[in-house]
Amino acid sequence: MSGIFCYGTELRQVPELHNLRAVSGDSRVDLIWDQPSAYNVAGDEALFFEIVRRGPGAKEFKRINKLLWTTNVYGDFIGEISGDYTYRVRGIFVSEDGETKSYSAWSPEVVGSPHKSTTEGLLTEIQEASFRYFYDYRHPISGLAREKTPYRRAEKIDELTVLDIKDARGWHNLCTTGASGMGMFNLVVGVERGFISREEGVAWALQMLRFLDTKAERFHGAFSHWLMGSTGKTRPFAGKEDNAADIVETAFLASGFIVLREYFSGSNPEEREIRKLSDSLWRGIEWDWFVAAKDNHGGAMLWHWSPDYGWDKNHPIRGFNEAQIVYILGLASPTYPIKAASYHEGWVYERYGSKRTEFGIPMSLGHGFGGPLFFTHYSYLGFDPRVISYKNETYFEHFRKVCKVQVKYAQSKADIFKGYDELWGLTASADPGGYMAHAPGSHDNGTITPTAAISSMPYVQSESLDCLKIMYTKYGKNIWRDFGFTDAFNLSEDWVSETLIGIDVGTIAPMIENHRTGLCWKVFMRAPELKTAIAIMNGEL
Repeated sequence: MSGIFCYGTELRQVPELHNLRAVSGDSRVDLIWDQPSAYNVAGDEALFFEIVRRGPGAKEFKRINKLLWTTNVYGDFIGEISGDYTYRVRGIFVSEDGETKSYSAWSPEVVGSPHKSTTEGLLTEIQEASFRYFYDYRHPISGLAREKTPYRRAEKIDELTVLDIKDARGWHNLCTTGASGMGMFNLVVGVERGFISREEGVAWALQMLRFLDTKAERFHGAFSHWLMGSTGKTRPFAGKEDNAADIVETAFLASGFIVLREYFSGSNPEEREIRKLSDSLWRGIEWDWFVAAKDNHGGAMLWHWSPDYGWDKNHPIRGFNEAQIVYILGLASPTYPIKAASYHEGWVYERYGSKRTEFGIPMSLGHGFGGPLFFTHYSYLGFDPRVISYKNETYFEHFRKVCKVQVKYAQSKADIFKGYDELWGLTASADPGGYMAHAPGSHDNGTITPTAAISSMPYVQSESLDCLKIMYTKYGKNIWRDFGFTDAFNLSEDWVSETLIGIDVGTIAPMIENHRTGLCWKVFMRAPELKTAIAIMNGEL
């Protein structure tokens, strides 16, 4: 049965939880249930979850979520294989001021049985856990990726603060375009791996594309960094001037349009609509609008534009960083292409790289140790880095070197940061101090981000697998959360992030798949428009 939730003079039903299922994995059980349909993501209330478990031989249920849960997925990392575990879940509605609370009935019981997985089986489990962020936790109206999971601070309902309640409500409605593009790659992986059926994938793709086509605000065809999942309205990201077009986030999203268009090749009306909408949204982006030679940036593209503030943020996109896909798609655009000079003079400029040797490894792309590892991931979920070169080496080879340097760097700091003797992987993520673009050198404080090593698997297979297995077997009980590994952790400071950021989880399943089968690279690279861009980047045009 449902409870009654009193808010002011209005009575609301506390929804029952539906379709609770237990997915057994290696030494753990993941729980998933449907997002309650009566939960108004834009309302004033917040919804939390309480999860209880009864272990083998036990007679009573005991609560297992130390912190009040805020998503409809929970990973119970038991750490052993010891029989059957029984679970049930209930929802708790809390008013904005924290004064009014109401509980749903307990869900029906489900049973899970931890087992031992092979390496390939564990990779599939990790892909599926990451995939759930985009499918099971997607915004119910738009289908887009939420920016992050809410912060979790309270252990008991009576300890909730107004900030906890606002976080739980606000983060549920805030979506991000870049992670939504990554979600489209996760969709393709999910269908291929059987996490969802092709029909379910089609329905989800159409949910996102129709919303973006009819509801989401666009500016010269480009999208904002953040938008509200219920309305499509822009929410400023980095200051008031960042209230409109973000061409970098748009490029990540446009990559998703292309992979959906190329993947769904069926003749039925639904797949034809996916191709039509994807192509229309991709063709509508005015890439040349963002070339700012007129502002004396040597043909570089500018990151932001606003109808209210113009080019006030004045942020030229120059390499090398995560944004190469902006120029790839700008060159490839069949409708609003940029000129080759923008790439050769704006993106590849005098500070693009330097010749040096780090830990015995000769390098020429970028500087120093090579920067955070998301530089090697975000633009290459679909675009194959083996097809373009810099200084007579493919970008794939450059990225392999960057990863190997990070491995050696971590080993060199093992006497400073706990865990660095066996773990590695620095990139932008949550941090004990908030958020930080972690990288070898001065931007390192001992924070490991799981996506860094895992998403590097195509470049350094053995090193990535070794790191993944250590994180899972040795630290999994502390760092496995709702959608796989937590966003980041710092063993030196005994800190584990209680939130997960969409752009961090978004690269895991696609890059593991590129390591295993090359699927995302193969599908994306079918796009005929890319031929021109590749020829220009390789100096053939």
